[in-house]
Amino acid sequence: MRFSEIQKKEVIDATKGTFLGFVQDATIDTVTGKVESLHVGGGERNSFFDTKDKDTKKVNLKEITTIGKDIVLVGKKNAEK
Repeated sequence: MRFSEIQKKEVIDATKGTFLGFVQDATIDTVTGKVESLHVGGGERNSFFDTKDKDTKKVNLKEITTIGKDIVLVGKKNAEK
């Protein structure tokens, strides 16, 4: 999967059912080339292109439950932690 495909997806907190924003950027380990975390922001759907540094959160790759066709689910049930 290309990063440009992930940027088009909404990020949802599965434990609370809340919209967190869109994937805007990623932190990549320069040694391994693997993605460490996704930068999620733009909680306001109308300001998708104007969200630079506005309430951007880093979501660790370990926190991602599913990357689906339209959304990315974040958060696991307490029993799985």
